[in-house]
Amino acid sequence: MVGIDIVDISRMGDVVKKYGNKFLNRVFTEGELEYAGRKRRMHESLAGRFAAKEAFIKAYGKKVGWREIEIINREGKPSIRCRGRSYEDVSISHERTYAVAVVMIGKGERE
Repeated sequence: MVGIDIVDISRMGDVVKKYGNKFLNRVFTEGELEYAGRKRRMHESLAGRFAAKEAFIKAYGKKVGWREIEIINREGKPSIRCRGRSYEDVSISHERTYAVAVVMIGKGERE
């Protein structure tokens, strides 16, 4: 299964400005927030991770909570950890205005 999602980076900034930690702590793990906090363009990083979570949900095909999905970096490449499993076929890209993510999950990788 394949999932894809695109997020407007400025919209992520607006949501963070409006809802602050309430939104951030509902959607992102502590590790994701720490990672984004180290970036010069924090909202771009958050938008990419949000897009990856949305793409994962589409590919996974089952209901899963935002914080059950964690986007991690291994040797500079994103991967996903969810419910004790790792998913390596993840791509996140940023452009000035948008962040996009694609996730591929094989039939044998789904619960």
